[in-house]
Amino acid sequence: MAHIQVRDEAHWHELRAKHIGGSDIAGLFGLSSFTTRWQLWMEKSGRMSPEDISGNKSVQAGTFLESGIAAWAAHRWKMPVTKVNDYYTVDDCPGMGASFDFVTEGGHPVEIKWSSTFADGWEYEGDVITDAPENYILQVQHQLACTDAEYGWLVALLRDEPRRMKIPRNENIINAIKAEVRAFWQSIEDGFEPEVDYSADAEAIGRLMEQTPITDITLGGEYEQLFIDYVKATEDEKVAKAIKDSTKAEILIVARAEMLKQNTSQDKAKVVCGSRKMSISTVKPNFGTTITEEMVGEVINTRKGYQTVRIS
Repeated sequence: MAHIQVRDEAHWHELRAKHIGGSDIAGLFGLSSFTTRWQLWMEKSGRMSPEDISGNKSVQAGTFLESGIAAWAAHRWKMPVTKVNDYYTVDDCPGMGASFDFVTEGGHPVEIKWSSTFADGWEYEGDVITDAPENYILQVQHQLACTDAEYGWLVALLRDEPRRMKIPRNENIINAIKAEVRAFWQSIEDGFEPEVDYSADAEAIGRLMEQTPITDITLGGEYEQLFIDYVKATEDEKVAKAIKDSTKAEILIVARAEMLKQNTSQDKAKVVCGSRKMSISTVKPNFGTTITEEMVGEVINTRKGYQTVRIS
């Protein structure tokens, strides 16, 4: 394993461009909600500029909250952590690297996650995470591959509290990661572009077009059906949304009637029907914060409480 001292942000971006990092690896396994193998291939091969996510509010929130979550976790579990500025690479897998959020005194990577809502895939008992989204577990395994550590930590702010999962090193997963990384870079060397997933890659294709000089063209008649399908899908989408909204409302009315019979109340509930499930979560209101002597009486960041409903 090798450590590269990161000089500045530009150097960090340069290193990321040459490596498959922890935030990339889920895309190679089809587990990412943000990127696909095709998108990674286009970016790492230099055919498409990486997406600029610096203005993304969720990314900004995560960046600023990471240190606070890490400090809270260190206090709660007496687990001192240190911010990491080095970039880690793998000797036997060129083009594979990682930058960690934090590490413990024993050198174990600590990955920090934050979500404004309680997303699917998380389960916990007390402050112990018992299940987490696969892409995050894979990310920690990727980080372990870049170190000699026997385990890593996944720390997440869930329902306004830090919770953690200890993830043991798994050599089978690590070997699979290395195999995918090697195959990925070999495909770039061979010029073998992965197949496009027009659904998952639609946004990236739009981004690619923004980087493409545009001019008037005429397509062959064999593509006219695509235009017809698009117009029809637009109309179908309106109908489908109306059906979706009314169906959800009908389920909620039926569920409400049954809930009223229970005469109990909780912040989170499941509605099970055969193999189907609906989760209902209550997000409590935020009445704002009064700050500084000069701003006494002024309330900021107020938010009404609301419910989230997911049907799966």
